[in-house]
Amino acid sequence: MITFSIVTPAWNSERFITETIESVISQKGDFAIEYIIVDNASSDSTLEIANRYKTLIECRHYPVHCNKVSLQIISEEDEGMYDALNKGFRNATGNIYAWINSDDLYLPGAFSVVAKTFRKYPQVLWLKGITSYINDSSTVFKTGKYNLYDSDWIKKGVYGRDLYFIQQDSVFFRSSLWAISGNFNPGLKLAGDYALWISFAEKTLLNSLKAYVSCFRHSDKQLSKNVDGYTHEMIQIAPQKDIVCKMVSAYFRLATYIPVIIRPCIFRLLFGNRRYHIVTLDGNQEPNLRSCSFYQALGLR
Repeated sequence: MITFSIVTPAWNSERFITETIESVISQKGDFAIEYIIVDNASSDSTLEIANRYKTLIECRHYPVHCNKVSLQIISEEDEGMYDALNKGFRNATGNIYAWINSDDLYLPGAFSVVAKTFRKYPQVLWLKGITSYINDSSTVFKTGKYNLYDSDWIKKGVYGRDLYFIQQDSVFFRSSLWAISGNFNPGLKLAGDYALWISFAEKTLLNSLKAYVSCFRHSDKQLSKNVDGYTHEMIQIAPQKDIVCKMVSAYFRLATYIPVIIRPCIFRLLFGNRRYHIVTLDGNQEPNLRSCSFYQALGLR
C-alpha cells in the first residue's frame, strides 16, 4: 500500500497553517497519509491549531477520504527549517516522502495521481509535478508550467541558477531514495532543497508529471524572498560553472530569437539528443510514462 509521509516545518505559522493542514489530510484516494508537523516552539497559536486537528483525527471527528490519516506533532526548538525536516523524516514510516511548507498548499487530487504513478511504475523514484502560485488571499495569480529536467544539468547545479527552479512543493520521492541520498545539511538555511536535488540526481532520473499538484504562496515575510542569500548558498553547494552550464544559459536566453523550425536542430547540435522522462495522464487520469526528446516533450505540454 502507498503511504505518504508528509512533513511540514512550522514556526509562528498561525496565519496559513490551517489551509496547509487541510490540503494534506483532505486528500482522497487509495493510500494512507502520515502527516508530521515539526514546530519550532512557536509563540503564536500554531501548536494549538495543529493539536486541534490531531484531536479531531484521533477522535474520528474529521472526515477521512483515504485509507488512513495520522497526525504527529514534534514541538521543540530547532536549528532551522532543514533541521526540522531531518527530524520529520527520521520519524517517517511511509514509502513516499514529501514536504510542504506551512503557507503552501496541495491541490485536490494531487496524492491520487502521484500514488497511481508510483504504484504503476516501480522504477520511478523521484517525481516532480506542476506548481502554481497563490497570494495571501489564497487566490491563484499565476498558473504553473510543466517543466522538463535533465539529470546531468541537475547534477551541475543548472536549475535555479541558470534555468527555472525545481519547486519543492510539487516534488515526491520514495523513502528508499531518501535512505541512500537524503538528509539535509542543517548548516544550510535557504538552499537545502537545491543540495538535495543534486544528491538525488546522482542516483536516479527526475520524472516530470503533467499534473497540477501544489500551490506556492508568495508572501512578503517568507525565506524565499532572500534571493541573495539563496544564491550565495547555491554557489557554495555547486561552485563549478563549466562550459555546459554557460551554453545552457545562453541557449535558453536566446531561444526566443531563433526560428521555431530550427530550434530542435540547434538544441541537438549543442547538447545531443537528450531524453526526458515524463508522465502524462489519459482521460481517466491514468499515468503513462514515456521517454522523449526535448522538443517532442514540449509538444506534450
